[in-house]
Amino acid sequence: MKTDPATLEIMRSYYNAIAAGMGHVIERTSFTTFVKESADFATALATPDGEFFVYPKTVGVTIFLGLSLKRAAEACEPLEPGDIVITNEPYSTDGLATHLPDVHVFKPIFVNGELISYAWAFVHCSDVGGLVPSSISPEATDIHQEGLRIPPVKLYKRGKPNADVHTFLNANSRSPQLNLGDFNAMVAAVNTAEQRMLTLVSKFGVKAVKDSMEDLMDQGELRARKVIEEIPDGTYEFADYLDDDMLSDTPIRLAVSVKVSGGDITLDFSNSDPQVRTAFNLVTNGKKHSFLFQGLINYIISSDPFIPVNGGITRPISVIAPAGTLVNPVYPAAVGVRHTITMRLYNAVLGALAKAIPYGIPAAGAGQSAIVVLSTPDVQNGTRNMAVVQPMGGGGGGQSNMDGADGIDHASGFLRNTPIESLEQHIQVLVHKYELLENTAGAGLHRGGHAIRLDFEIMEEGSIVTARGMERLRFHPWGLAGGRAGSLGKVQMNPGREDERDQPKISVLHPKPGDIVSIHSPAGGGWGNPFERTPEEVLTEVRSGLLGLQEAEELYGVILLSQDGELSVDQEGTQRVRAAQPEQGEFWDFGNARTAYEQVWTPEASNQLARLLQQLPPTQRAVRKQLVHDRASSELKNIPLTAGAVDKLWAKLL
Repeated sequence: MKTDPATLEIMRSYYNAIAAGMGHVIERTSFTTFVKESADFATALATPDGEFFVYPKTVGVTIFLGLSLKRAAEACEPLEPGDIVITNEPYSTDGLATHLPDVHVFKPIFVNGELISYAWAFVHCSDVGGLVPSSISPEATDIHQEGLRIPPVKLYKRGKPNADVHTFLNANSRSPQLNLGDFNAMVAAVNTAEQRMLTLVSKFGVKAVKDSMEDLMDQGELRARKVIEEIPDGTYEFADYLDDDMLSDTPIRLAVSVKVSGGDITLDFSNSDPQVRTAFNLVTNGKKHSFLFQGLINYIISSDPFIPVNGGITRPISVIAPAGTLVNPVYPAAVGVRHTITMRLYNAVLGALAKAIPYGIPAAGAGQSAIVVLSTPDVQNGTRNMAVVQPMGGGGGGQSNMDGADGIDHASGFLRNTPIESLEQHIQVLVHKYELLENTAGAGLHRGGHAIRLDFEIMEEGSIVTARGMERLRFHPWGLAGGRAGSLGKVQMNPGREDERDQPKISVLHPKPGDIVSIHSPAGGGWGNPFERTPEEVLTEVRSGLLGLQEAEELYGVILLSQDGELSVDQEGTQRVRAAQPEQGEFWDFGNARTAYEQVWTPEASNQLARLLQQLPPTQRAVRKQLVHDRASSELKNIPLTAGAVDKLWAKLL
């Protein structure tokens, strides 16, 4: 280490203040509710090699740690003082940009002609063109349908705006003024960071600044390795599923094999499904990418709360992500709903680790972050207004030492909700309900987090609702260590009215004025045997209105008495009911749908199909997978499949 510990801690505090300060600039100067209210933005400082050496934990979303600016910066060389680069293109940046609405801006910081750092920011833009208002449709079949692709280009050259770039950005959005406001907020943020970094250099000198960057990265790596060393060596496998690809009811399988060896850990995604025909693909170009292992990053940060949060944390991690799989699609695969893959990978990686350290891993959270967007016509100028109604998360998973968080899943990156008052001020909509849902949390010694319900009324003719990332409407968030699975999500139109109807998963919805859209999120799975939860905790839950009397008895074995309107625990009745129950259920509770699916499509069969599909060109794999599944359904009629049975089905299709 080149920097003494006391000085390094001082420098770390300065860097954190600069990076967080960038975020506060964006919060205060951005235009759109999704940025200034829901906080779908991030900021960081990077080394001259493009690695993030400081990343704020409390400002903006938390899931971009470990990405690299290197390839995007190389595309714009030579970089000069005053340059600011903009990009949203995943394939040419090694996944720095993960889908087109996420627009990234970064500025090189020079001292006497020497590059010493980068200031970086991203925001999720309201619209970058594409099939639908807000750009993202789960049913897009290639990236060109998803909007304007911005390869790394200079938004500013030597401090002056690049007018040509501004012109084509404005010409390719349904809401150019909103985008421009958010772009300017990012520019203000990186300019502010540059000024503060130069002040730091003038105070401590170039060498001290450069040395402390390297030392913070090394410290992050060293402390991450210490956490990983506490995981027993071995190879641990797990898989989880997305409901479907919007074109059929065949699930999408994400499988991972986690190998731990000392302070190193390797994640192998070779048995994951091939890239799909729709927008559920995650671009990594086969490189290490934080979206592949965000669950592991969060485990490390939680295990060592004082670790420097920077890209050094990812150095002990290696990945195997074959081309043509969901986690390394080939161009021009659509990628708009890539965060759905990220959230399920969160569950899959932690599920594998749960086999090694069950007491250190939470049950599955809601596993979705459905961004519900309302677009209404602007009759005065012929354009459209857009606003995020809510980022619909759901309950977090229960843990060995606490209940899951209500209404938010730690896999979501900690997007904030949009205040109803702000939403109704920005767009014509009337919110009827936004509340926690009773009887949804997965039961457990430590229950899962409760789901959310959102009901909103359409006010204008020609309104369009989109909701990317809606998941867990089929496969429950799993319970762990004897805990029960969380509830599923659902969508309804006009609940409680004569024209009430169930609605499929939303892609693009064209409701009429007066229609009420009702969205229920999934809830978190429970951790531990529910019959070991204290009766007093169950009573408190019933009093809160989030658990019914019948559910208290059925799920927790707690009998409650009512006298003069007051509830109390029937201690004798509770002891009698609990004594009649088995001591411990299954370690995992996947819910009926997944259990039934895997009784036919066993892990052995799914792994074999994944291996066979990799023999084909990537663009043919999803179609062949569907053909194999269709033939299995028609010929084998719910018979459990072996690897040999899959080989025979495959041979019939050659």
